[in-house]
Amino acid sequence: MAHMALQWRQFQAGLPVSPADVRPMILASWERCRKRALPGDAMTLCPIDAAALKRATSQNLDLVKSAKHLMDKLVRSIHLSKSVVTLVDTAGLVLHASARSQDLENVPYGVPGRRCDEATIGTNGMGLCIIEKRPVHVIASEHYNASLHYLSCAAAPIRNVAGELIGALNLAINTESFHQHTLGLVEAAAHAIEEHLRLRSLVRNQKVILELLDDGVLVLARDGGIVNSNRQACAMLGLDGSPPAGENIRAFLPDDETLRAILTDRIPFYDREIAFQLPEGRLSCALSCAPFGDDGVLLTLREGRRMRKYAARVAGAKAVYTFENIVGNAAPLHEALRLARAASQSETTTLLLGESGTGKELFAQAIHNAGNRRKGPFVVVNCGALPRNLVQSELFGYVAGAFSGALKEGSPGKFELADGGTLFLDEIGEMPLEAQVSLLRLLQESEVTRLGGKQAKRIDVRIIAATNKDLSAAVRNNAFRGDLYYRLNVLTINIPPLRRREGDVAVLARVFLDKFAATLRKPRLRLSREAMAALEAHHWPGNVRELENCIERLVNIAPDERIDIADLPQDIMADMARGPLGAPGEAAMSLKRIQKALILETLRETGGNFRRTSSILNISRTTLYAKIKQYGIAVDAFRAS
Repeated sequence: MAHMALQWRQFQAGLPVSPADVRPMILASWERCRKRALPGDAMTLCPIDAAALKRATSQNLDLVKSAKHLMDKLVRSIHLSKSVVTLVDTAGLVLHASARSQDLENVPYGVPGRRCDEATIGTNGMGLCIIEKRPVHVIASEHYNASLHYLSCAAAPIRNVAGELIGALNLAINTESFHQHTLGLVEAAAHAIEEHLRLRSLVRNQKVILELLDDGVLVLARDGGIVNSNRQACAMLGLDGSPPAGENIRAFLPDDETLRAILTDRIPFYDREIAFQLPEGRLSCALSCAPFGDDGVLLTLREGRRMRKYAARVAGAKAVYTFENIVGNAAPLHEALRLARAASQSETTTLLLGESGTGKELFAQAIHNAGNRRKGPFVVVNCGALPRNLVQSELFGYVAGAFSGALKEGSPGKFELADGGTLFLDEIGEMPLEAQVSLLRLLQESEVTRLGGKQAKRIDVRIIAATNKDLSAAVRNNAFRGDLYYRLNVLTINIPPLRRREGDVAVLARVFLDKFAATLRKPRLRLSREAMAALEAHHWPGNVRELENCIERLVNIAPDERIDIADLPQDIMADMARGPLGAPGEAAMSLKRIQKALILETLRETGGNFRRTSSILNISRTTLYAKIKQYGIAVDAFRAS
């Protein structure tokens, strides 16, 4: 912080500032401020423009109404004083501010009707967010005006249903209370406002739209009266008509705490497990609540499928696959399976390497289900999908008050949820460097300390990691910690791509044919010899996943029980005969691959019988011998089988 203050003073004095010391976004903003001759030492606040505020509020009425209660909730959830949440339009005009009454004086610009754009008050969170059109934070001396250096801000853009920028949400707080998770908190609040805008748009067109939704939808008045519903909700609750006349949600929901949250406190929540009381019994579902306007409440009811998703999100995915589900006869696959079975009987951290679509999670589940932890949880974490600002709290959990907006009771992380079982860290190569430090410590000490906490909790978790990246190269490029890589790289299993699994395309194709034929209630299908040869000759950049998708498509469009080469997708057909755009000699190579695959398929069918093979292929045995020698085909393997 002191270093940034020094950089600010140098800039104000006209001295050079190194881009390595000041973020490019901040430095560019400083340059714009200096070009506008804005003061850097003292700020004269512009007067409140009541007329402009009235016009802007009218133009952004849905935004203001959607944001108010969420902003108030955000202020209530922050256990720190001297914090102000502001909503601005695209011109930087403050539309609404939420704070404790004594805190508004702490942030003088946080008053409705004042302008907080960059051109007016210099570098700040709201102004930069509008310019950059993305989440930003401005810490202490990064503000252009020295009178704002005691503050730190986090701001996130707000977009309408069309994706257009309509404003920004900003949280200003004393610098000593600012935390890196604050930006993630503001982003979440901005997304919630966007969701409310979407719901308000839906409600305005509810007569048409509500009936198109798969979920049950209820629109409530302030007293709980059901003023509208869709057919799905009526069916779930056993109601006659849509909207049902004279019905009240209180008749179906005896849970006083939930009723109070919906009707009195008007608190939005998502996927809360609720039991409705119906004449024929209880209806369990996931209930979401979204207040809108001054009095309305929108409820969505989700049964079965959504409930299972909810449970998986809380407790982690269930491992359902075993080694029996991994199909193939190729030697590289057998070697991977040998190592995986050995890994299943060990507690050693296991690293799965392989291209996308090779079945890394399938291997992870099989290792879990074959080991002593099969009765424990199997929790999946996609390291590449974790929000960078929230990655540590998601993985390691947090205590009450750890950061602004933290749940009062705190929250466990994925490692705690996986206690006694297996944690599968998919796309480990995408994990941020700061989280890698904590992961390394956990692997070394088998202890988790929640964010903001002091007490370490001992956990018993088996780690399986997977990546399609070259981690050793990432270490050399300083994109992955070397000490973590060496800790993970103990029991490493290379899962081969499909193009290296000779003969497995045919095996897998038959499995997928039977699977999708049964699913779609079609008769058993078969691939012609030419179609199978073309499949085996294909490069399969998407690996097993691509093959499975291809077979599913073929089963869907198959006109009869036989799938011929003409039915294959265009990319596979292109391997057979490249047009003018292909590289020189590419077509010839493709034909050779198909010719080899056709011979292999026929030898497999005839059990290695040369006479029958040459007859089926309509070539002489002399030609067949020459081709077998040319392609290095081991005929004995077919005869043995």
